Amino acid sequence: MVDELDPTKYHVLTPKKKRIILTWLLFFFLVIVPTLFFFYYNVAINRPSQTDKEITVEIGSGNSVFEIASTLGDRGAINSPFLFVLHVFLNRSELSIQAGTYTIKAGTPLVELVKQLSHGTNDITVTFIEGWRAEEFARLATKRLPKIDYPSFVNAASGLEGYLFPDTYFINKDSNEEELVKLLKDTFDQKTAEVLTEENIRKSRFNKEQLVTLASIVEREVSSEADRPIVAGILIKRLREGVKLDADATVQYAVSLTRLCKGNGYCIPTLEQYLELNWWPNDLTSEELKVDSPYNTREKAGLPPTPISSVSLSSLKAVVEPQPTPYYFYLTDTSGVTHYAKTLVEHNVNITKYLYK
Repeated sequence: MVDELDPTKYHVLTPKKKRIILTWLLFFFLVIVPTLFFFYYNVAINRPSQTDKEITVEIGSGNSVFEIASTLGDRGAINSPFLFVLHVFLNRSELSIQAGTYTIKAGTPLVELVKQLSHGTNDITVTFIEGWRAEEFARLATKRLPKIDYPSFVNAASGLEGYLFPDTYFINKDSNEEELVKLLKDTFDQKTAEVLTEENIRKSRFNKEQLVTLASIVEREVSSEADRPIVAGILIKRLREGVKLDADATVQYAVSLTRLCKGNGYCIPTLEQYLELNWWPNDLTSEELKVDSPYNTREKAGLPPTPISSVSLSSLKAVVEPQPTPYYFYLTDTSGVTHYAKTLVEHNVNITKYLYK
């Protein structure tokens, strides 16, 4: 006769233990594994490729995603053909990959490579810099894109100073001025939507145009992200108290064009002069600092009538969330370091110490 199983002598899983084990297994496979894979996936697609040289790859019009992945893998352009295929299908990029011969830079991450293949060989990479004015956008666009005309771009961008978003773009080389300006403005609207919310605008006690104008001044006055909220706070405090902003960048904006006509009265600059002009002169004269212009914040209280340059998200966030300080003055020395002062006396000491040493 077979003895009945004694739970104290044998490892018998009770229904309760089975439920606990099943719960942990489900948790592991449904939560832990997907989470680990998610982190691995994001790291892997942004990791530079292992190749240390530039590669030229031809993508045929009839190549499947798997064939493209195999070609790229064989050439060392990607670290994992499987991840390439997965990323393409997850982002529905399989239909946007275009045929052509591509030059792939050494170390290009998978995510950037897929973007490159999706934009095609007819696209040109163009980088517009934070703090540029519309004329500088026009200058670069004219040099990089064959169908962009400088005066036509400036005309198309009229009234949009500050609203052309500085970024790196893949731009079709056949784009015209209106298409490019629309791309830059639409990107501004998209990128700044989470900063220029109705709530943030209401809390700031400025309107959207005033915030963009403030951000453009901060953009030109200081380059350090740590300094921008401090300088934004100083400028806002001066505005609230009716004190002139005294921002040199606004004077630079006002006088850069007039320098071309200095000593000649009224003049019409040539296209070559526009393309070579220094739009942000650092050697402002005493006469220029007193120029009669609505943009001269050394002579006129309040904000200038429009923004003076393109703005980064960093500067825009700084004016939305300025940092309160006891300071009223600031200056940036020749090394790019910003120095602050509570009083005009302290500020003058800083000028002597850091600008005339």
